[in-house]
Amino acid sequence: MRIPLLAALMTASTLSLAQSVDRKQWTDMMSTALPTAFCTPQSYFRQCFKISAQECEETASSATRVCLNKHANDIPRTMVMPKDGQHWGTVLGQCAGNSVEGALLKRRISNAKCNDPNQWR
Repeated sequence: MRIPLLAALMTASTLSLAQSVDRKQWTDMMSTALPTAFCTPQSYFRQCFKISAQECEETASSATRVCLNKHANDIPRTMVMPKDGQHWGTVLGQCAGNSVEGALLKRRISNAKCNDPNQWR
């Protein structure tokens, strides 16, 4: 996957002021924050795929839901921040990002920037 997980980690760390966070609160926040982060105009998906902002967010929202369901039993009921948020934000970000990239593969733009994984770390 060529997108940075920084977006997921930044999102997860916004809750770092709290000592602990309820799983539902965290997953609700991630279900909105990840698709938004994945689909900013400067993001890998918007820069390297022929896709509108709306299509990107719909694809990323679907992928995020699937990944949240896939990991629902693994995410702790109470998350200790920032450690758990960073870990599970990375897991969820990788899962959803890989899924979005796979879904959009036929729409990928091939150019120097998009073909260089170092551009997206």
